[in-house]
Amino acid sequence: MFNQSDTSPKCYTEWYDPATKLREKAPGINDCRFTAGLSVIRDQFVFAVGGVNESCSQSVSMLDVSLQSPSWVPMADMVVKRGQLGVGVLDDCIYAVGGGDPNYSLDSVEVFDVGIQKWRLVASMSTERCDLGVGVLNNRLYAVGGADSKFCLKSVEYYDPAFDTWTLVADMSVNRHGVGVGVLDSLLYAIGGYGNKKYLKSVEVYRPSDGVWSSVADMEICRFRPGVVALDGPLYVMGGESDESSYNDTVRIYNPKTNT
Repeated sequence: MFNQSDTSPKCYTEWYDPATKLREKAPGINDCRFTAGLSVIRDQFVFAVGGVNESCSQSVSMLDVSLQSPSWVPMADMVVKRGQLGVGVLDDCIYAVGGGDPNYSLDSVEVFDVGIQKWRLVASMSTERCDLGVGVLNNRLYAVGGADSKFCLKSVEYYDPAFDTWTLVADMSVNRHGVGVGVLDSLLYAIGGYGNKKYLKSVEVYRPSDGVWSSVADMEICRFRPGVVALDGPLYVMGGESDESSYNDTVRIYNPKTNT
């Protein structure tokens, strides 16, 4: 969605119905961006946060999918311009985490309270992270991998909204930016990305109970910046870049019971 299939952002969106296994065109957005962050509140409101057009954007748009004829509407801008950011939802609040562009990375984080329709800054991460993955697990917001201004990262940290603090946890086994992140069965999955000068198809999973990362089955192809979501049991992995010139349009399912 809003992803880059050539050298410019696209204004169309798609949605996927797992019951029919069909993708359909969704309402187009008039503020074209790529590397926008996506989040969903109450299974009804879809938010597109930040992204890049000619430069990083502060724009936020919302789609109410419960309407008979839904359309994207503008919401309050973020405090900071962010492309290649991570986005997560805690307690019906949207968190915009890190981001930047190829020339700089951000450690700042801000939160949008839907009730008052306003963004505010919260505690910054321990390091700058651009092109990171974000997942929510046990009421904590995890920032996974990414890249700072110089290096691809394998570090991971979580935000606790009760204390407005970030805490580092165990590193991943591999440096990953453009990593897809999903949460399933109280586990945090880090999927694909780019690290050590190559596109990745490896997947690893973090278990908060013992604080350890472990490897699971590789994907069949490399995926950089894939979309990841848990839905009705399995973990869906969508799209992404397979190499510098190949954009993937396939959807794959991971079943943790069979590790396939």
